[in-house]
Amino acid sequence: MKVLQICHKTPYPLFDGGAYSLYHTALGLTYQKTAVKVFALNTPKNPVDAESLPAGFRENTRFESAWVDTRFKPPEAFINLFTRHSYFVSRFFSDEFNAGLIRILKKEEFDIVQLEHVYMGVYLDTIRKYSESKVVLRPQNVENSVWKRYLEKRIPLLKKKFLQIAANRLRNFEIQIANRVDGIIAISPADEAAFHAFSPETPITTVPVGFDFSRVSRYDTQKQFDTFPVFYHLGSMDWLPNVQGLKWFITGVLPYILEDNPGFALRIAGKKMPGWFFRQQGPYLVVDQDINDSLAYQADKAVMIVPLLSGGGLRVKIVEGMALGKTIISTSVGAEGIPYADQENILIANTREEFSLQVKKCIDSVEFCRKIGANAQRLAMEQYDCRKTAGAMLKFYESLLAVGC
Repeated sequence: MKVLQICHKTPYPLFDGGAYSLYHTALGLTYQKTAVKVFALNTPKNPVDAESLPAGFRENTRFESAWVDTRFKPPEAFINLFTRHSYFVSRFFSDEFNAGLIRILKKEEFDIVQLEHVYMGVYLDTIRKYSESKVVLRPQNVENSVWKRYLEKRIPLLKKKFLQIAANRLRNFEIQIANRVDGIIAISPADEAAFHAFSPETPITTVPVGFDFSRVSRYDTQKQFDTFPVFYHLGSMDWLPNVQGLKWFITGVLPYILEDNPGFALRIAGKKMPGWFFRQQGPYLVVDQDINDSLAYQADKAVMIVPLLSGGGLRVKIVEGMALGKTIISTSVGAEGIPYADQENILIANTREEFSLQVKKCIDSVEFCRKIGANAQRLAMEQYDCRKTAGAMLKFYESLLAVGC
């Protein structure tokens, strides 16, 4: 089977959940002996030299990219208000990428063309014109829901009005694309339900984000207990829900935790850390910079804090943390899409009181954290091995191809 994977960003380096998802999808398919070609947008937000990708991955996926400037530009955003298009989506179209896509489709035939993110639906007309392939949408989230959750928080009025218009148009676009593709692979049951409501006739299945466990085969899960307990947050800080949730935790939750646990400290890291967080540093909050290897960074840290208030899909950093045997303290929103059991393989906290209680449980008992972490690792290995998730994708592809026989 031949698959063209069209990505809204480069799948490497593995600095955020989006890159993890794209990388492990392609990797899992190659493990399943599928002929995969990756064609990705190379953007100012995630600029990558193709030579920096692991050689084996680059060669096995015949990786190509095209430069697309997806940055928010106020003049363009203003003009966009007088169109019917969502500015969230229109930023992802480029003549250069479109020309590259036409060249690839003219040169080679594929069984499946997979759109990695609903934004890549802007190229659907091109794919239909130059290819007979089945087109599969793999949305990273129900994108309009992510924005609507974000809009529930306090935001400057003009910004909120613009985002409301863009989010409503985005929802219309998601519905349109869901009804035009041949199949949809959601990454969580909640996302599957939402897209099924958008398009009841489109075949849909859920396949979670995969993880390559060979990367952690030599990972020492006991090192985290040598300096126990170290609490940390790791996430891409150019994603608004991460910034929003972490600010809420630092301003509203952290002072409450310190009342009962005066020795508590949180270490945070992530690309493009806003200056606001550096200004909050003190004995209880440390910002770590220049994190080039997420596995090495997490090696001596036992408890991951995930204070998300908005978002959707599935949080890949939680899956990674589980795979590393970490104790995760997350909001219900952060843990969406994961078949967790509270107090068994994760700790759920939605209020400052609940966060304080879960923190205290961790501080008071290293054995409690050992148990939670071991159960979390077991869950991750059972549910998220990229070979298994790729196998599930292939079965779905085969079912779509059989319809056309």
